[in-house]
Order: sequence, then C-alpha cells, then structure tokens
Amino acid sequence: MQAILLAAGYGKRLRPYTDTMPKALVPVKGTPLLVHALDCLARCGRITEVILVVGHRKQDIINAVGPRYEGMTVTYVENPDYETTNNVYSLALARPYVQEDCLLLECDIYYTDDLIATLLSGRGECDILVSHFDRKTMNGSVVFADEDGRCTSLVIKRDQGNGFDETRALKTVNAYFFRRDFLTRVLMPNLQAYIDTQGVDSYYELVIGGLIYYRNNDIRVISLPSDRWFEVDDPQDLALAEKAAF
Repeated sequence: MQAILLAAGYGKRLRPYTDTMPKALVPVKGTPLLVHALDCLARCGRITEVILVVGHRKQDIINAVGPRYEGMTVTYVENPDYETTNNVYSLALARPYVQEDCLLLECDIYYTDDLIATLLSGRGECDILVSHFDRKTMNGSVVFADEDGRCTSLVIKRDQGNGFDETRALKTVNAYFFRRDFLTRVLMPNLQAYIDTQGVDSYYELVIGGLIYYRNNDIRVISLPSDRWFEVDDPQDLALAEKAAF
C-alpha cells in the first residue's frame, strides 16, 4: 500500500517558522510534523511506499527523510511551481507513481495513530475522514452524508456564506483512503481535466465534490473524534497542538 503526503506549500501563515524551514518540518513537541506523520504510517505496518510531494525548501525535507524511512521507500515528486499552484496540482503530479490502494495526507496535520487505523477501516472506493463540525474552532471544507455514511455533497469554505445550514456538516480532516481503481481511473483523470479547464490554483476537494455530486462512485465518510487531530496552519494552531494530550 502507498501513501501520498503533500508537503510542497510555503506555509506563510506559520511565519516566522517557515522563513527558515518548510512547513512540514515545523516541530510539535520536538518532532517535525512530517516525521510524526511518517512514524504513524510506519507503525501501521501496511505502507510500503510514501510518495512525498515537495516544493518550498525541498532539499531540507529530502535531507531530513532520505530515500527510505523505517522500511518504507520514499519517492520524491517536485512541484516546482508551488508558489503559483495549489493542492490540486500537487496531487496531480503524483499520478505517474500511484499503483496501489493509497492514503492521502497533508503534512500540516498532527494526529494520533488511530487516524491511520480509522482510515484503513474504510469500506468505500474513497473514504473521507471527518469530525463533527464546530464553527467556533474549525473552518474549511465540510461534507454531508446520508445515514449509511455515503457522501451527498462537499462544500468548500468559499461557498459557506450567509444562510449556510451547517446542522449536519462534517469537517474534513484532509485525510483520505482511495482504492486503486478509483484513484487511477476516476480521481486522477478528473484532476487533470479540472487543471486543463480551470487552472492549477485550486483545490482537489472541488474535484472530489464534483464526483460526489454525480453519485457514480461509493464515496463515504469515516469519523474520528476532533480531539485526535490538529490542523497546524498558524502559530495559534501550533500552540494548541503542543498542548494535545497525546
């Protein structure tokens, strides 16, 4: 099984840390975010290859991780245009390297091992990790699902304006499990089609949201308590992660 880790971005909101290091190497409790993620993946015992998409200060990441990590092969994919593109482009760059069932994780999440275990217990072609949405402490993309856990819609932050009904909203954790056929035959070609028609400065969530809308694939949510993960976007988030009870 493979895992894709997105680590190309600058992380401007985490300045001054990211003035001297890539966001993925910002430490939480003394351990860089990326190293913590790799440790979690290694401990699950099922990942043989990590596809690491790099950009800002890429050599720092390569030097820190190397070609192998705890028995996992590390394949580096460079996004040379990280300053003018967004995650839809970074993920599409991994397309030639995907050959198996695959996890997708972003490198600004700090979490426990049970995040990986929960993802791997998914039953869909695509499983989206979610927590109950609390607008007081969260922002970003949310999904809605039916009683069986099948996704019915995905709404990015831009479209959550006045009158948005968040009663049953579920916050995406930016962690996914893709079955090989879905990833290679559905998601990756649709990412490329989006890039070709809409450009590179956008989000892969929009593509997944479109696939949810068409209802041709089994795209499900799988839940994890919100106290088991932290998205580290700015110094305030970093302070909260430092106080985590795990």
